[in-house]
Amino acid sequence: MALVRVLNTDGLTKFAEYLTLLRVSPGASPPTSLLEDGRYSDPFESEVALEPRSFTSAFEIGEHMVALFTGCEDRLISRNHGLWSWLALFFFDQLCKPDAQGQRKPLENAVYILEERFSFRRYYRHAVRTPWMAVKEHGEHAKVLLLTSGKGTRTDINEQLGAYQDLFANKTIIASAYAMYFDKHQQKPRKGAGGKGGGSPRRLANIARQLELTYDLQECSPAKFLALLPKEFKGWVRQVSPQT
Repeated sequence: MALVRVLNTDGLTKFAEYLTLLRVSPGASPPTSLLEDGRYSDPFESEVALEPRSFTSAFEIGEHMVALFTGCEDRLISRNHGLWSWLALFFFDQLCKPDAQGQRKPLENAVYILEERFSFRRYYRHAVRTPWMAVKEHGEHAKVLLLTSGKGTRTDINEQLGAYQDLFANKTIIASAYAMYFDKHQQKPRKGAGGKGGGSPRRLANIARQLELTYDLQECSPAKFLALLPKEFKGWVRQVSPQT
């Protein structure tokens, strides 16, 4: 059991130095001492306890974070870069798993260290904050935003809908994307959902922006939104449950 803390400037620097080292020495151990060392981390504003655990998906991470911070105000945590970076280090074995030889292949720093200056295009890449925000905003539908392919790399669905604040925050668009592209029985994207042609997530992002010029999509039901989509989406819409 540990109390959540916040990496300070020196702690963030040390974490970044470790990631640089890891790219040339993939067997280097995470600097977990930073998590509790008062020189590198400070107490969080609220007393929140957590334990090491494993996750099978980014969605599970999001669910856990939402439950963990239920009693905290969003304003205290949403842009707290030291908090999310501390959490990424705490769960580093989950976010950057070592192989059988103990070697790790880290992704870009933005996946683990949240920058102090807010930039949604950078913030959405964070491996702990984004799942928290996605699940908090969209519940089950967040699964379509948190899909990854291969060693944690983002899918085209993630890139097209998750990387833009206006789309990420729109419940109608995300619920519709979930209905079209995510197979809830198989718990994975439907075949062909990662394409770039007609009916693809890339096209959905473009069409949604065009429709926003005429319709208030925040107030539009997913069913109505799907009915507004052009014929190129017909095959995807056909698979949508009548309850959508």
